[in-house]
Amino acid sequence: MKVILDPQAGICGGVSRVVELAEKELQAGDRDVFVLGDIIHNEREVERLNREGLKTIHIDDLFSFKNIPPNRFPHILIRAHGEPPETFAKLEELDVEVIDGTCPVVLKSQKMAQQFYHDGYQIAVIGKHGHPEMIGIIGHTNHSAVVVQFNDDVRRLKRDKLTLVMVQTTISPDKFSEMSAKIADWVGEVVIKDTICRWLLKRREMLPEFVGKVDVVLVVGGHKSSNTQELHKACQLINRHSYHAVSPEEIDLGWFKGAETIGITGSASTPMWLLEEFVEYLERVE
Repeated sequence: MKVILDPQAGICGGVSRVVELAEKELQAGDRDVFVLGDIIHNEREVERLNREGLKTIHIDDLFSFKNIPPNRFPHILIRAHGEPPETFAKLEELDVEVIDGTCPVVLKSQKMAQQFYHDGYQIAVIGKHGHPEMIGIIGHTNHSAVVVQFNDDVRRLKRDKLTLVMVQTTISPDKFSEMSAKIADWVGEVVIKDTICRWLLKRREMLPEFVGKVDVVLVVGGHKSSNTQELHKACQLINRHSYHAVSPEEIDLGWFKGAETIGITGSASTPMWLLEEFVEYLERVE
């Protein structure tokens, strides 16, 4: 049984940037380093960075910083998903040092939503309810944007009102196209902006070549990761023998019965060390 690592796999630029920012601050060692929410949607990488000293907190925890001595005020890292304006306002009030790790692609989406909102547009964002990227984008529209994940969400939009249609950066092109058409049918006049990450689109374009040449596909990535879920779905459409795991312990060796080749790929939030761990594990058990 041959194990093949997808040459296109590895973390995207936005995730790589925020992880490097975290590691740089941790190596300095002069302040506590906190991140608002999981730094990325990959449990294994979060665990690794936590062992290095990164502390994961949530927005409500910021109030506890009021009693920290001035010379020990922590560094607060904003993850790649971004945050709404009120988070930055709270951090400014606390007078902590902020390291903004917002992905440049997400930042562009935030600014677009904010500008169109100020220009009087209704904002529709195709994506997943409660996803941190969506929370940040919605916050830049004074929380007026409508998240469109399901058909019923479309009816929450006002009809006959000029509407900007944009999309969460990790949503599939097919979902974007489908929901954009439904929004246009319901609302009328729309401006459609494709804000899907170009890096992810390129991965999607090159995926069939890799997935189609192996017997079984193993998608490595976090269970909470939207881009991992989308990648797994895309692989299943090409090769029904596609499975998802974030740790080798989750592997069912029955997946590979009769297989001569196993392809290992990963999402934008799957670091190379984790992909290599899977390769080594499967090469040992074959």
